Amino acid sequence: MKLNHLDLQVPDVQATARFFTRYCGFTSHAKNHDSPAIAILGGTDGFVLVLQRRKRDTDVFPEDFHLGFLQDSEAPVLAFQERVKADGLEVSDVIRNNRGTLVYCRAPGGILVEVSCRPGAV
Repeated sequence: MKLNHLDLQVPDVQATARFFTRYCGFTSHAKNHDSPAIAILGGTDGFVLVLQRRKRDTDVFPEDFHLGFLQDSEAPVLAFQERVKADGLEVSDVIRNNRGTLVYCRAPGGILVEVSCRPGAV
C-alpha cells in the first residue's frame, strides 16, 4: 500500500502551507492559493498534504505527534536546520544517534517536524 495523503487541521492554513513549501519542498495543487480554509500541497514523490482550518481552538496535536521527512544524506538535514534557525523558527540542535542524524522543528500550528537521514548516510 502506498500512502496517498495526510490531512492536518491547523489554525492558520496559509502560514502552515508556506512552511511546507519553503522548507520541505511541497508545491501548491489548489487553484485558490490564498484560501484561509484549505491548502492542498504535493510532494516530489506524489504524496499529498492537505491542510484545513481547525474548527476549534482546543483541538491540538498530541505532544509527541510529528511528521518525519527522510533525506539521503546528512547535508540536507544540516541545511534544513540552518535555514529554519536563520529564519527564527524553533529548531532543535542536531542529534546524532543510532537512528541517524535528526533535527526537529515546530511548524506553524504546533506541528513537530523531523528531518533526518539514516545512520551511515553521508
